[in-house]
Amino acid sequence: MRSVAARKKSVLAVAALLAVAAPLLTSTGASAASVPTWDKVAQCEASGNWSINTGNGYYGGLQISMSTWRAFGGTQYAAYPHQATKQQQILTGEKILAGQGQGAWPSCGPAAGLGADHANPYPTAPTYPNPATLASGTLVKSPSGPDVKVMIGGAGVPVAASDVAPGHYDLSGIVLVDNAAFNGLPSAPPAGTVIHDQAGGAGRYVVIDGAALPISGADWTADGYDTRPDMGVPSAWLTGAVQRTVTNGRVVMDQSGNDPARYVMLNGSALHISAAEWTANGYDQRSLMGVPGDWLKATAAKSPVNGVVLKDVSGADSTVYVMAGGVAVPLTYADFTGFGYDKRPLEGAPGTWLKAAAAQAAPVDGTMLLSPDSNTVWQVTGGKKKAMTADQFGPGKLSFADVVSVPTAFTAKLPTA
Repeated sequence: MRSVAARKKSVLAVAALLAVAAPLLTSTGASAASVPTWDKVAQCEASGNWSINTGNGYYGGLQISMSTWRAFGGTQYAAYPHQATKQQQILTGEKILAGQGQGAWPSCGPAAGLGADHANPYPTAPTYPNPATLASGTLVKSPSGPDVKVMIGGAGVPVAASDVAPGHYDLSGIVLVDNAAFNGLPSAPPAGTVIHDQAGGAGRYVVIDGAALPISGADWTADGYDTRPDMGVPSAWLTGAVQRTVTNGRVVMDQSGNDPARYVMLNGSALHISAAEWTANGYDQRSLMGVPGDWLKATAAKSPVNGVVLKDVSGADSTVYVMAGGVAVPLTYADFTGFGYDKRPLEGAPGTWLKAAAAQAAPVDGTMLLSPDSNTVWQVTGGKKKAMTADQFGPGKLSFADVVSVPTAFTAKLPTA
C-alpha cells in the first residue's frame, strides 16, 4: 500500500496529463460503482467527511485535487470539490473512474472494491405515462404489485384473476404506470358511463356513484343511452357494482325527462321531493343526475330499509323517526336513546314524504317488531300483529338482527291476530 503522500502525488501527475489529453482517454477499468462503494472510498480517504478541506490540496470525500476536478468537469457543480454535494462528487468520481480506473485512489480504491463494482450509483428513474391519458380498455399495473386494472374513462377498474379468460383481457399488453398514480386511480367509471359485462351478456347499466343501475330495453333508446360509448367492465367488479346503492343525498330525475319529479336517494330508496321543498330545502343546489326511468320507478316504490333513523331535512319538524316496514314510526327522546338509535346516522328526508310515511296504517307483512313493554317479538300480517316463538329464529331461519325496536304505543295500536 502506498503512503498518502505518494498516492496523492500519483493522482496529481495523472491529473496533469489528463488536463492535456482528456479527449483521448478511454476506459481503463470499472466505469461505475454503487453509492455504498463510494462511501467506502470516502471513509478511507476522508473519514467519510464529504465537505472536508484540510488545506493539503485535496478536497471532499474523495480527496480530489483541483486540477482533476477541473479536468473532469467538476466545476459545473461547484468551484471546489468539498463545496459540491455528495452526489455531485460521486458523479465526478464516476468520470475519474472511467478515465483512470480505481488506481486514481491507489490504496482506497482497491480496498473499497471500486474496480469490482459496476453498478450505476444514480440510475435514471423510469418514466411512466399518466394513466389518465390512456385509452379506455388499456390494462395497467404498477411496477411494485401484481394487481391489474383496466382504464375506463380515466378510472382504473380492478381486474380479478377470474376476469382474465372470460373477459379476453390480454395481459401481454399491460402498461406500467407510476405506483402512486396507479393507487390513486378512481375505482369506478365516471357518473353517466354506460357499461356492460366484458365477458358477454345483453345487460346494460349506467354508473352513478360507483353503483351500476340497470337500463331497461325501453330506457335504452328513450333515455338516449344508445348514443353513449358502451364500455365493457370486469364481471367481478360489475357484480359488486350492481349491489351498491347510490350515495345518500344524491338528487336524481328520470333521464328521459318524461317524469318531471325530483327525488333524493336514501339507503337505496328514491324519496319524492315536493316542488315547495325543491328550493326551500336546498335540493336545487345539489348536483342533479339523470337515471333510467324504469329503475327510478322501482326505486321510488321502495321504502328505506328497516331501522333507518331520519327526520325532516328542513328542521320544521324536530321529531325523529325510525323506519319499520315502510312506516316512519315517531320516537320520543327516551326511545331514541333507549333503543340505541342515537348511535346510528340520522338522515334527512323531505318533510312531505316523511309525513306520508308516518301516516301509513301498518307496516308491510313480515315486519318484526319489539317494544319495551315485553320480550315478545311480533310479526305483522295483514295489518295485525302475531306473537313469534323462539324456534322461528336461528341459523337458516329468521334473524333477531331484523327485528325493529319501536315504542309500546305503536305495537299497542295494532290488533292481535
